[in-house]
Amino acid sequence: MDERWLESFLGFSDADLAANRGGRLSSSQSGRLHWSGIWRLVLGPPLLVVFTVIALVAGLAWIAIIALVFAGSGLYLAWRGFAFLVDAHDGAVAYMTGLLHRKIVRGRYGPTYWATLGPVSTRITPAAYQFLPEGMSCHLYYAPGCRSLLSLEPALADEPKPAHPFGPDSAHAWDRLRWSWVVMTIAALGVLIGAHIVATAHPANPIRVAGTISNYVETHGKSTTRSLYMDGDPDSYTPESEYFYTPTAPAFGSLIGTEGILYIDQGTRNVIALDDGRQLYTTDWYLHPEHETVFDAVNGAITVAASVIAILVGIGLIAFGRRRSPTAEAAASAPPLYAPPTVRSLRGLWPVALFVAAVAATVFLAFALAVRT
Repeated sequence: MDERWLESFLGFSDADLAANRGGRLSSSQSGRLHWSGIWRLVLGPPLLVVFTVIALVAGLAWIAIIALVFAGSGLYLAWRGFAFLVDAHDGAVAYMTGLLHRKIVRGRYGPTYWATLGPVSTRITPAAYQFLPEGMSCHLYYAPGCRSLLSLEPALADEPKPAHPFGPDSAHAWDRLRWSWVVMTIAALGVLIGAHIVATAHPANPIRVAGTISNYVETHGKSTTRSLYMDGDPDSYTPESEYFYTPTAPAFGSLIGTEGILYIDQGTRNVIALDDGRQLYTTDWYLHPEHETVFDAVNGAITVAASVIAILVGIGLIAFGRRRSPTAEAAASAPPLYAPPTVRSLRGLWPVALFVAAVAATVFLAFALAVRT
């Protein structure tokens, strides 16, 4: 198999390969990296902010933790987008020689096919999976930070010349995604959110809403949502299941058109008691307001504990990675790589510092706004 087959299956051209052999990006590759970075930066920060706010206002530890996981996906997209843009701007091409491997990942919606060489994995078609030879020795050209495959050729081709300006390998690319830092950053947000929930825990405070019950809507899906409406009031109120009240409340649909009083927990639209004119139906928080304080404090503490565990996991990932790093003696005895510049100067770090500061400021402002409202 020559590079023409690889070009067909992996989506690059003769011009791309020629540029990469010379240690630079082709114009089409630069455009692709720019676009890949832009859409990730457009989508990532909003996901980070929205799910951070959801975690803050959720009240339930499991919802807050799930929201933080999605916030982490937003940070992941933003960081990856930044890596794509840095690689496109720098034009650096990393190089290595290794064995090409294929793998199938079977998921809920069917199998996906992947080709892997060293640090780079790229999705391929079923036809490419059938024809790409397992274990073939190849020269790989890729963008070091985002680890995007640029081009590939059989190792029988001429070796690149050491004088060519090949960039750092992905292990030394300063803009590469570090999962340990993603985990610790999101976990630090979780500690702040959990501590805020604990600090603001308060007893239930029933607010009286009187009027005619005009409608009741119940929606069934993965969970059941219930909404009560009062005549002349555009807002909806959320009751618990009829069996949640003491004594058991009548079917809410049967109350349409009757005069009633809803007791709403202050700051929410949750119905903690209901009076239909004949009977008062109460929840535990109406009878024992202090139980809401305990509930909030426990959920905040669980969020903090889970976040602290995640921080320890992140620290463990860093420590484990350092233990696996080769010693100085082993590195000196290893064959040389065509990657002369393995460390970027401090002056080159200011773009990532500005980016991280902008994302942090955005999250902080959203956090402060959610606290105030």
